[in-house]
Amino acid sequence: MPIEYVYTEPEEVMCLKIKVPVVLAEEEVQVLVDSTVTLPELAKKVDHIDAKVEDLEAEPVFIHESIGHWFPKINHEWKHHFKHIVGHVAVVKKIIVSGVLHKQIFYVNNRDEVKHFAENVPFTKMIDLKEPQAVLREDDVMVQFPKPKFDITWELVRASRLHQVGVIIVRVKVVEERQIFVQLCPSPELCPPGNLLEDPGFEQWAGNVPIFWGATANVAPTTVARTGSFAAELGVTDPASTAAIFQTMRRAVAPARAYKLTFWARENVAPVSPVSAFNLVAEVRFFDRNGVQIDGAVQSIGSVNIPDNNYQQFTLNIPVSPAGARTALVRFTFNPATGNTNTVKLDDVSFECIGGFPT
Repeated sequence: MPIEYVYTEPEEVMCLKIKVPVVLAEEEVQVLVDSTVTLPELAKKVDHIDAKVEDLEAEPVFIHESIGHWFPKINHEWKHHFKHIVGHVAVVKKIIVSGVLHKQIFYVNNRDEVKHFAENVPFTKMIDLKEPQAVLREDDVMVQFPKPKFDITWELVRASRLHQVGVIIVRVKVVEERQIFVQLCPSPELCPPGNLLEDPGFEQWAGNVPIFWGATANVAPTTVARTGSFAAELGVTDPASTAAIFQTMRRAVAPARAYKLTFWARENVAPVSPVSAFNLVAEVRFFDRNGVQIDGAVQSIGSVNIPDNNYQQFTLNIPVSPAGARTALVRFTFNPATGNTNTVKLDDVSFECIGGFPT
C-alpha cells in the first residue's frame, strides 16, 4: 500500500477528530559531568570505564503571559486553536534535563589484579529554548528524547584519586498533543473495479449536448443504439467536417497501472450516393497534477473496418500509465476525407483499470 496518494474528494467528505503530536521545539542539550573519586585501593592504572545514562528525564518549564502578546507569534495554521483562550496562555521557555551517569571503573591494583569500582553521578541541566512556544494545555506537553550520546575522559591524579570528565549529549523535542480534524480517505485500491466513465452508454442528453461528455457541434444523439435508448452519432450535422466527443476522468487514475478502453462502433451509410471515407480515432491521454499532458495511446480505425449493419467492439490497451499520471482523457474523433457522406455511431464505452503496481 502506498504511503501517500492523490484522492479527488466527492461532494461530501467525512472528517474525524484525532490527537496528533506536534513538535514545538528541538534542542541539543550538552551536560558536563565532572567528578573526582577515591578508589578503594592504590592503582597502577585505569584500564577502562564502562558507562551508561540512567533515569534520564526531561521536563518543560512553563510561564504564563498575556495571550495578546503571543497570538501574533503563533503559526497561522494553529491560530484558530488559540482563539478560545482569554487572559493568559501557558508558554514553555525552558527544559530541565536530569539523570544519573552510572560508571563501572576497571583499574589495575599493585598486585596486577583487574578490579572494578562503581560510581553514580547525578546531573541536572536547565536550558532556554531558542524560541519559546505557546501551548494549549500544559498536561499535553511532553519532552521526547532518543538514547543519549556520551564520552568520558579520565586522569589518574594519584594512585588512588581518579579525575573524570563526562560529556552527555541529549537531543530533545518539545511535543504537544493537539486535536485536529482530518479527512477520511478510502483505502487506495490497486485497481478499483468497474467502468471509470460516467454515462458510458450516452443515455443522458440536453438537446444535442451530452450531459456527462464534452462534444463538438457535429455530434448528436441517435436512437440506433446497441443497448439502452440512445447512442452518440459523430458527423451527423456535416459528414464532411470533423467531430469529437470526450470525457475527463479524475477518479482512480494513477501511475503504473494498466488500463483498457473498449467501445462499440457502427457506420451510418448515407441513403443517397454514399461515400465511406473517414477514420475514427480513439485516444487515451494522461495528464499530471498540473494539467500537462505526459503520455497516451491512440488507435485509428478506417471506415472499411467499421460495419454498417451492426455494432462491432474495438479495444485500445494501455499496458502502463506514465509516471505522474493523475487524470485521463478519453476522446473519439471523427476525421472525414474529401467527399465523405457517412457518419459513425458510438455506444457502450468502457475505460477500466485492469492491473499494475503502485509506485
